[in-house]
Amino acid sequence: MAELLTNRQARVMAVKPSAIVGIIRFSIVLKESNFFPPLSGQGYLERKTRIFDRARLQRRLQLFEDICLPSLVEQTDQNFNIMLITSRDLPDWAHDRLMGLVRDLPNVYVRAYRPQANIQRVFKRSVFEMLDPTAHITASFRLDDDDALACDYVARLRMHMIPENTGNVITFLHGHQLALSDGALQFCDDTRECGSAGLALVQKGRVMSLPETVTVHCLGGHRKVGQLAPVVIDQTDAMYVQTANGFNVTGRSGGASGKAISANDLAGILHTKFPHLDAETLERLHIVYP
Repeated sequence: MAELLTNRQARVMAVKPSAIVGIIRFSIVLKESNFFPPLSGQGYLERKTRIFDRARLQRRLQLFEDICLPSLVEQTDQNFNIMLITSRDLPDWAHDRLMGLVRDLPNVYVRAYRPQANIQRVFKRSVFEMLDPTAHITASFRLDDDDALACDYVARLRMHMIPENTGNVITFLHGHQLALSDGALQFCDDTRECGSAGLALVQKGRVMSLPETVTVHCLGGHRKVGQLAPVVIDQTDAMYVQTANGFNVTGRSGGASGKAISANDLAGILHTKFPHLDAETLERLHIVYP
């Protein structure tokens, strides 16, 4: 059962450690780090006001509940852990709802960080505390709270966890882009390298301390990871869905290259890898903002 963790606790280890750990950031706002390019140049209080806007948080929670979380529950390989990192300053009502969504999931942990936290230490700690210290090879992956992974993602990632891949980034080349805030549902294939959804780093295991922990986030921006580590390309089809949803803060938007599609047709395309994205869910999530 998940419980809210704070960095006042010296160390919280996973109940069932795993060789695979994913990190999801949920509206984490830190004084010295800005994950939201459109808010560059703004101070902590300004960014906090924008990110913790009630309408925005309600939409992000909806997307997390309907798009992201089910894709983790439906993984064919359940031997992995997720650390969901958020802000100590997140409004109480949002904290409560977030915890309610993951409370019964044994491999999902939530930790709330104070504004002064160092982001690199946050990333390292998030992985270190969830890892199986006896594993010979480990992997960390990243996922945004409004995106989904294919139901065979973890199983496919595990296939890349071999000695010759230690120190390598694994990028899943084929995925989908889905716009949920245009006049019509917009959908297109995505074949760009090093997208954020499911981007992973394979590492040598038996890491016994926080300083020696390395995560995929430690390599910086996802499009630039190839500058710091070799990249292995996995060309398995339909490994993720990324959404443009009206409250993206990284400039992602839909409609530029997507084609209009009905919810029924889209659900048919996604059913094999993303069975939770049925027509009813897609119609509910499609909100056009003025």
